[in-house]
Amino acid sequence: MNFLAHIYLADGLNKKILLGNFLGDFVRKADEKHYEKSIQQGIHMHRKLDSFTDSHPVFLRSRGRISDMNRRYSGVLIDMFYDHFLARDWTSYSDIPLNKYAEDFYELLRENQSILPARLLRAMPYIIRDNWLLSYSRISGISQAVNNLARRFESSRRPMHRPVDELINNYKGLEEDFKEFFPQAVKYAKHIAATLL
Repeated sequence: MNFLAHIYLADGLNKKILLGNFLGDFVRKADEKHYEKSIQQGIHMHRKLDSFTDSHPVFLRSRGRISDMNRRYSGVLIDMFYDHFLARDWTSYSDIPLNKYAEDFYELLRENQSILPARLLRAMPYIIRDNWLLSYSRISGISQAVNNLARRFESSRRPMHRPVDELINNYKGLEEDFKEFFPQAVKYAKHIAATLL
């Protein structure tokens, strides 16, 4: 799962747990101990959600839709494509408009800048300026997001090749996969909240 899904699945919990659930991709395991308990709980929630997602048969089906040229990046691409469907159909999942929801989350980041990892601090101005969470709802926005990701692999032996085409060429199938998968992720997130937290 990508940014928006992780935020959504921790919504309604303590704000520090929500923040920790977002930080999971930015905090190394060795550095978790430097955070207060609620943030650590959120980081653990993030990692459990990632494990659930990565082994889920519907997610694996989605990964199988990615072409051979981008197959090695299929996991991260599907994470981002699922965020597109969540953002696009946001009113089916939340009564709060996505723009307001995103701004409230950006404010949470601003309020906690002093404890954010350096990598997130470097990205934060762009996340907020370009309103990443809202932009995911549009093909152009998710295209920019995956192209930004692709730039990180330009010098690798197997760079990404036109990653947004993977979404466009498999749109209906990926949409159906997301609609099948996400309610199960919501249910699992509630289970984590009731046990781990």
